[in-house]
Amino acid sequence: MHRFVKLLIGFIVLVTFFTASSGLYEDWLWFSDLGYSQLFWTPLLSKVLFQAVNGTILFLFIAGTLLSIRHAIVTYVNERLRLRLRLVQDMNRPVLKLSQRRVTIWLLIISAVVSFGISFVAGFTGWLDILAFANATQFNQADPIFGKNLAFYFFQLPFLNTLFDSFFGPLFLLTLFTIIFYIVTGVIRFHSRKLWQDGSVSMSISCRKHLAFLIGILFALKAYGYYLDIFQLLYSTHGHVVGAGYTDLNATLPALKLLIVISVLGSILAFISLIYRDSRLLTLPVIGNIVIGILVSSIIPGLIQSFLVIPNELSKEQQYIRHEIQLTRFGYSLDNIREVDYPGNTALTTEALKMDQGTLDNIRLNDARPMLQTYNQKQGIRLYYKFNDIDTDRYVINGEVRQVMMAPREISTPDLDSKAKTFVNMRFKYTHGFGASASFANAVTSEGLPSFAIKDVPPQSEFSEFRLTEPRIYYGELTNDWVVANTTVKEFDYPLGNSNAENSYRGKTGIPLTPLNKLMLSLHHGTPRFYLADEVTPDSKMLVYRNINERVQKLAPFLTYDIDPYMVINAGRIKWIIDAYTTSDALPYSHLDPNQEFNYIRNSVKVIIDAYDGTVDFYVVDPNDPILKTYMKIFPGVFKDANSIPPSLKGHLRYPETLFSIQSNMLKNFHMTNSSVFYNKEDSWDIAKELFDTKPQNVDPYYTIMKLPGEDTPEFVLMLPFTPASSATNTRNNMIAWMAARMDGEHYGELILFKLPKNIEIDGPLQIESRIDQDPKISEQLSLWDQKGSRVIRGNLLALPIGGNFLYVEPIYLQSDKGGSIPEMKRVILAYQDRLVMTETLGLALTQLFGEGAPQPTTPGQGIPLPEPAPQAKLASEQDPQIITSIIDQMNQIRTLLDDLETQLKGLQTNPSETPLE
Repeated sequence: MHRFVKLLIGFIVLVTFFTASSGLYEDWLWFSDLGYSQLFWTPLLSKVLFQAVNGTILFLFIAGTLLSIRHAIVTYVNERLRLRLRLVQDMNRPVLKLSQRRVTIWLLIISAVVSFGISFVAGFTGWLDILAFANATQFNQADPIFGKNLAFYFFQLPFLNTLFDSFFGPLFLLTLFTIIFYIVTGVIRFHSRKLWQDGSVSMSISCRKHLAFLIGILFALKAYGYYLDIFQLLYSTHGHVVGAGYTDLNATLPALKLLIVISVLGSILAFISLIYRDSRLLTLPVIGNIVIGILVSSIIPGLIQSFLVIPNELSKEQQYIRHEIQLTRFGYSLDNIREVDYPGNTALTTEALKMDQGTLDNIRLNDARPMLQTYNQKQGIRLYYKFNDIDTDRYVINGEVRQVMMAPREISTPDLDSKAKTFVNMRFKYTHGFGASASFANAVTSEGLPSFAIKDVPPQSEFSEFRLTEPRIYYGELTNDWVVANTTVKEFDYPLGNSNAENSYRGKTGIPLTPLNKLMLSLHHGTPRFYLADEVTPDSKMLVYRNINERVQKLAPFLTYDIDPYMVINAGRIKWIIDAYTTSDALPYSHLDPNQEFNYIRNSVKVIIDAYDGTVDFYVVDPNDPILKTYMKIFPGVFKDANSIPPSLKGHLRYPETLFSIQSNMLKNFHMTNSSVFYNKEDSWDIAKELFDTKPQNVDPYYTIMKLPGEDTPEFVLMLPFTPASSATNTRNNMIAWMAARMDGEHYGELILFKLPKNIEIDGPLQIESRIDQDPKISEQLSLWDQKGSRVIRGNLLALPIGGNFLYVEPIYLQSDKGGSIPEMKRVILAYQDRLVMTETLGLALTQLFGEGAPQPTTPGQGIPLPEPAPQAKLASEQDPQIITSIIDQMNQIRTLLDDLETQLKGLQTNPSETPLE
């Protein structure tokens, strides 16, 4: 029986160990399968090494301290603890008596648990600081105060802070616990004398030496901490400046230097007290450090800020404001923006429009927000298919660059019928999505729906660039669960008549289900089905981390990833492209927005993932970024050169909208490089606003194909307009500038800021929205549509720079209030200078604005005008105004007759004897 219990305990321990390590084992298999084993081993070994070294040092301190008070613990428990429970049979026998050996064992166990527990937590965050410190790359810039290379703040200071935090906090708590213990046990006694008088505190020699050693170490560490605080001043947020200001450098900095001297003296006096028996050598430095610290680091700087700096803020802070402007612009790459003047009021002619034919051919009429609903309704095919979002990109179609809106058709297993959510279906059968749908940005059918360039399942397209040879999507934005592929159960492909098309996974990635792998994966996922299911074979593979966002985050958590991956069709396969950023909050003087955790950002890496087999490639697109250079030293071979990106994929790289939005928000104030203008916020900007769902909101950056001023050919750009900043009493919505990000060929990553003249007013998007609302014919038609039973959706209002002026385009959608209805584009509003028209097509609007000779946008790849609507489809609001007036008069007459009839009916009910109604 005793042997059986031992075997049972051994079995439980073994199962517990394998279960606890099964997740780590799965990760090792997964990293190795993708070819990134060093991304597994380097962090793991670094954490273990850091935890071991840090834990050992802490263990020596903690164990040494606890063992030094071991005798006091034993004495206190065995002799001085008077409250003892006694047995009735032997009144003089104590129930509990501690031995030196037992106390020693328990103190060592406590020391090990505490020290390695603290190190275990610290190792999860500190490992990268250590590796970055050892592999630091220099910047080409130094801080303006201390003259240190910026690499010190990015790579060395975080490591030094990690060291300080790893030791000071635990040792401070240890010292505090030791003092409390000595006081409780009576080893330390306070007398009625004052603390600065000799003999006010009495303690044993061993106690004094023990505390002297601990306090001496703490003072030395605190001096080191004050030294690090000097460099932390460059992140100060006190006062007007982000970074060290006048008070920080003229009051707080000297105070920190004084505290360093006091702490060093305190450490020296503490060690001297090991020889001289005077308790004041310990008490006075502690009291002095606290009092002087409060006085010189808080009170005096506060008085200087209030009475000296604030009354003369600009003159005192001006040079530091210049530092903030310079380093913030560097941190967000605003210093690389090229500024160009744009007239904004050049008269447009038909010849000028013809020169911008490429821009007209790609004016986006399809708005991604209502169009996502259309995609799911028209191309979802089944409930378990779902389009997560719509991506905008460009493709060369028949020799012409065309703007395309595209979305992958992913599998959404949560939308399966509840009875179909069996283990086999969820894990073996419904494993992947299928294909994609796409439409050109300016192509709309006669019903107002997007004209699909890719549609149906299996995907069909008349354009060779969109034809898919491998349409299956095992890895996407909605594939959140693990599956087992290549089992005896055929995987669902797509519905086919009364049956289903099926297939088996043949990708090169996936964890093979060998006997050992089966065991560990079963333990990790808590299921025996790998053994019990007959469907699983030796050729089966387990696919994990299939959500592409989770996948890249698991591989390289030290990078920051864009929240919006986008799909690309390349050589018949679906690829995902994710923008990865190197970010840091360590740049001195750089503005840190409250809504983000960094003040330095670079889009240094493009991550490309195959939607079928999940292979992941990291490509370097900013080789000059020092942070990325450091990561490349830490993880050699992980990052590939941008030249190795297939040319067909390189043409689909986009400037990320997320980064562009961050830079645009920073540019609102940091386009001002004059410190006086910046201080007074004389020329602050704001993001232009538009109406969506009847509410004003910031215009989102939008991709478009256009010919930039001074260029010969149209290109794919990301742009955003700006307006002057508004106040509570002064609202200004005129356009003042617009910024474009280039991304084609050698111009990738270039930012251009086009500034408009300040002596003229050019309408911003919200002003155009107001003009639309104030136009009698347009507002009447929109109001007529937007009644019970239907609602009007106003799409993105695009401000398109053309020929030194602007065209404003806004699509108008109509959607029934009935459930399941689809938004249909019914009208296009086009504005130019003081003219405004609403027509059924963009071509007709151009004709009405610029005459019969106006160029017409062409359908994608076919070179023919977009079809005009049939005459009978025209609405009354676009016919003769006299007809509208006549209809309104007749409706008013009918309303008057109905009112009179209602009055007479009420009178008849009150006086039935009156003459009946005629």
